[in-house]
Amino acid sequence: MTTGFCLESGVPFLNHMITFWYGATSFLFAAVLFFPVRKLLMAINVNRIQNKNKRAVTEEELMILKKKVNVVAAIISVSFAFFYNKFMLVQFFNPK
Repeated sequence: MTTGFCLESGVPFLNHMITFWYGATSFLFAAVLFFPVRKLLMAINVNRIQNKNKRAVTEEELMILKKKVNVVAAIISVSFAFFYNKFMLVQFFNPK
């Protein structure tokens, strides 16, 4: 009798490995995406504020903006990574 966590049981082991792989690669992909997304959002927002106010952004405004951009960049990168990985898993590991 097998427990479902060994190679002899077949499908349950594969399902657990795919679930682990999905979570691990999604978080890794999100971590890699976070930094360029944060930099892009920061540049867009700083340029928007400078054009709106016709002056340079102060250090205090920059610190407040960094906190907001970090949260938004994290949400965007994690969401995109999980959706993209889900799409790729369905494309290549869809049992038919």
